[in-house]
Amino acid sequence: MDYQQSFAVSALGMSLERMRVDVSTLNLANASTVTGANGTAFQPMRVVSYARTPQMASSVSADGGVFNAMVDRALAAPGAWVEPTTAPARRTYEPGHPYADAQGFVAYPGVDTATEMMTMMAATRAYEANVAALTMARSMAMKALEIGGNV
Repeated sequence: MDYQQSFAVSALGMSLERMRVDVSTLNLANASTVTGANGTAFQPMRVVSYARTPQMASSVSADGGVFNAMVDRALAAPGAWVEPTTAPARRTYEPGHPYADAQGFVAYPGVDTATEMMTMMAATRAYEANVAALTMARSMAMKALEIGGNV
């Protein structure tokens, strides 16, 4: 893997974790919104991601030995998308609220603030780890250039 691929992998990881923070922030911002007159409520969202495994290619060397090599550009971006969760609405008894139903309950989105805060903290730590990996790869590339310049 060359340095550009290392940089790209770290950048893609940072992008994924940024997406997680953005979605958690959206969920927290809408946690206290109510179901409107049209009957639709905010549905909490979540990021679903999957890692793509590097593809291996087998080659035969001139002396008959077999070796495996990673296919160039095989470390592609992890796939990610945002989808609504199936969390049920949180019903709170507020008989004087303008959007209360006949029994006096108001429906709020099923956002679990503790889970959203945990997701934000974990995503922040993973983002920091990707920044550290990017910084290390950059440092290694700079050292390689220094070695080449001294010859």
